[in-house]
Amino acid sequence: MLTDSHCHSVQSTDIRSIFNIRINDDAMSLPHGPNVFFSVGIHPWDVNLFRSNWLDNLNILLKFEQIIAIGECGLDKNSSASLESQIEIFKHQIKLSEENKKPLIIHCVGHFNELILLHKEINPKQAWIIHGFRGKPALAQQLIKTGMYLSFGEKFNPESLRITPKDKILVETDESNTPLQELYLSIATTKGCEVRELNAVNVIFNFEN
Repeated sequence: MLTDSHCHSVQSTDIRSIFNIRINDDAMSLPHGPNVFFSVGIHPWDVNLFRSNWLDNLNILLKFEQIIAIGECGLDKNSSASLESQIEIFKHQIKLSEENKKPLIIHCVGHFNELILLHKEINPKQAWIIHGFRGKPALAQQLIKTGMYLSFGEKFNPESLRITPKDKILVETDESNTPLQELYLSIATTKGCEVRELNAVNVIFNFEN
């Protein structure tokens, strides 16, 4: 079974999907199904709206079996919140990730140096997954060397994908309507491997193949 590592809509019940919940989403609007899992987090765009009960809500939500990751969370130069505020809220979510043994799905724009420094400072046990990675090969190498995973979607830098080890690659639709099967085939073809070899997501989340 193919796994969509980060999505905002579920394409099919034949696909294992990790659906993204923002902390202030309406629970009644969420998809349901045996192959639907969730990540939940405080997006850097929402940091300026932060309420202290959000962390309490996160703690409660993380007890549910279907919530298997924290995020998307991270740092974004386009957020109206200060970098200091974003780092503070991100660190809270890193702590929850470690305490609950759930990987982080990370949204990062323009602050990769800070992200790498945080990873080195904290030395997390849980996987950090950079969602929607489109960066250049030099950045990909830095992130991989630090120990992070890269999730590729519809738009990606082919050379960055080629230098990324298969066991560090995840595949996502994010907000794209392109069928997940097509994305897997495109990424496998560019990488020069079989689709079945792109199974890092199964290892991270202990999914059966």
